[in-house]
Amino acid sequence: MLYHALLLVSTLTVFFSFVLVYKVTVLEDDISKLRGDISNLKPHSNESTDGMRTGMSRTWERSKQAASLNSQQQRQTEKDSQTLCSSTASSQTLGSPTASSLRMKQEPAGCSGVQQSFLQLSANTKEQPFVRGNVTVIPWTVALHQGEAISSTGDRIIIQQEGLFIVFGQVLLQSPGTIMGHIVRSRGTGQRSTELLRCLQEMPQTNCANTCYTGGMVKLEREDELELVIPDRPQAQVSMDADSTFFGIIRLN
Repeated sequence: MLYHALLLVSTLTVFFSFVLVYKVTVLEDDISKLRGDISNLKPHSNESTDGMRTGMSRTWERSKQAASLNSQQQRQTEKDSQTLCSSTASSQTLGSPTASSLRMKQEPAGCSGVQQSFLQLSANTKEQPFVRGNVTVIPWTVALHQGEAISSTGDRIIIQQEGLFIVFGQVLLQSPGTIMGHIVRSRGTGQRSTELLRCLQEMPQTNCANTCYTGGMVKLEREDELELVIPDRPQAQVSMDADSTFFGIIRLN
């Protein structure tokens, strides 16, 4: 009985040994195949990495070339603009006044030689308003001036070049208990005066200080004369502070 048991155990041991040897052999084959697959994948991975690096390098080179081309084009554009401005300035110097005026209108806005024309007059603190006919006239002094399209003489603004203009005026009135105001009017060569802007303001009985402001866009011709006056108020009282009473014009084109 003991002999049969030992024989059975020996047989089972031998059987399990064969099974273990078989599984180890299969496992070694699988490991060998896996190593072969890994070794086969490594070259492809390197090639892919190299391809990505090459692609990135080419993209970077194209970007640098495009940036360089844009920079060259921008410099050329600026150079052409400066050349055009210089040529226009030279032609204006040599041409007649009428032709010069036309070229000035056509000159590109980017030319540094073109200046916006404007003029602002402020109340002259050293003088007082005076009566001329049926209007009260405010004495002015030049506060700001730029460009050749506008000039001034005495109490009037003179238009040197026709175009569209913003005209504005403000008067700080100090006459009590009445309707006060001012008008802005223009007069062309050999023409009657034309009223452009009007401002009216009701004045209080006490603490009588009220600002009357008006402004608007008008078309004016060469040699037109503009003035700001207070009509039908010979006893008008006006503040002569420069920041309270002023008269101005800006050329738009």
